[in-house]
Amino acid sequence: MHKFHGILLTALLVVSSDASANKLMEFLRSYDMNDYSLGVAVSARQNPFIGGENSLFAYPYLTSFTHWSMTDGWILIRDGGYGIRWVSDNDWELGVIARPRTLGLGNSAAEELTGIADRKWTIEMGPTIGYRGWPVHINWTLWDELLGRHGGYVSDLSLALPIDLDRGFIVPRVHAIYESADHSNYYYSVSAAEATPTRPAYTPGSTWNARAEVRVGYEVSPKWLLTATVGAEWLGSEITNSPIVGRDRVLFGNVGLAYNADIFNPTALDNYDRPLPTIDLRVAAFFTDISSKVRRDTADGVPGIEIDLENILGTPQSGTAIEVDALWRTGTHHQFELGYFDLVRNGTTTLENDLRFGDLFLPAGTVVDSQVDYSSLRFGYTFFLMRDAQKELGFMVGMHLSELAVNVRTETGDQVERSRSSTPLPVIGLNGALFLGERTTLRARIHLFRTDFDQHEGALNYAALDLERVFGKRIRAGIGYNLYATRLESNSESLNGSLDIRHHGPVVYVTLGF
Repeated sequence: MHKFHGILLTALLVVSSDASANKLMEFLRSYDMNDYSLGVAVSARQNPFIGGENSLFAYPYLTSFTHWSMTDGWILIRDGGYGIRWVSDNDWELGVIARPRTLGLGNSAAEELTGIADRKWTIEMGPTIGYRGWPVHINWTLWDELLGRHGGYVSDLSLALPIDLDRGFIVPRVHAIYESADHSNYYYSVSAAEATPTRPAYTPGSTWNARAEVRVGYEVSPKWLLTATVGAEWLGSEITNSPIVGRDRVLFGNVGLAYNADIFNPTALDNYDRPLPTIDLRVAAFFTDISSKVRRDTADGVPGIEIDLENILGTPQSGTAIEVDALWRTGTHHQFELGYFDLVRNGTTTLENDLRFGDLFLPAGTVVDSQVDYSSLRFGYTFFLMRDAQKELGFMVGMHLSELAVNVRTETGDQVERSRSSTPLPVIGLNGALFLGERTTLRARIHLFRTDFDQHEGALNYAALDLERVFGKRIRAGIGYNLYATRLESNSESLNGSLDIRHHGPVVYVTLGF
């Protein structure tokens, strides 16, 4: 599915060329974020699993007093996701959008779900294409799973009838949703190990769902917008036939209140009296949850078994690490950055089952000590397409060097196996920021990589979101959240197997500028 991302990028480049690059850049640089509003919403959704816990949570969100189907802005807010788009003069829409996927069992202790592995959250991203030349708008979006949980995808074809009102809008939509076999299998299957006399093993195939929803917006006052969405999704038979699914229809809805009072800086450059330091040194404490899996093949090429280091070897699933970043800005449009992260974890456990790791074989009952040293070195160059008093957006190219060293030894020390993998991965991405007043900044970074070449096959995804505050002339402090996920398979001598690492968690940091 990742090939669609390349197709979309090529299409957007062609469109940009036809529309004139200079005209497009002028449009982006003059775009005013004060056309958008910040608010708080409460969302509720039924859980399809038998005894599963329904979700109810509040979250901050970005929205507009005008529905996305009635504007041509390049920021796209739809279906719980955010993206960018281009709307042509003849009503075609091209873009890319991403959203979190959080379908899981919840904290339910229902007997029907005992022994069923939870479904982990992930991120879906893909191209979106639409046509708005008729009263009924047509849109197609491909949601491709990014973090390697299952490798499946969702195809969503929707029809909408936007109705513009004096003080708001009403937009009914219907969807035909296709879930690939890998997608439905990850969420709704029952493996042989999870099967019981009353819960048979089950492997669903691809399926079609149907969804209908209505979104309403009402302008309470010139500065306040009230929004609400209600809808239902009818699940396909491949899902409802699963022994862990207890519904054939899922209801959902949300209500939100947004405030619009020009919270961002104005775009004008003549009041841009907030120069950025030439050099930044940042030290951060990263409180991370980590998941690491390694497969080590034998020296003569016999495939090994993938080992979950946290579950099998007793390696701690969380830890605190120091992250150091250096940043150098040169001129208005150029920025270089270097970052380093390192986390060492030690574990001791008694093996419940036989373990083969490379050429090391250990029977069940053996007491083993393990040390896992994971480090990441990042280097990048960013060219800023725009930078003004309100926002900045740049295109980044760089390199991530991830290294995982695993040492496994018996308690007596007479058997030892070491695995060290170190592979540089080139990445591309976006760096952006929004300036909220004179002293507060919201920053975001997204880095991506895919490869299938020679001895290596894999993917890398990195994302960071920071909120920082200026104190004095040189010191800034902030909080944020980082996500890093890499999957690599290689028959090179350094790895000779597979590597799957995910770590994420909150960050607090201090930056000194010069």
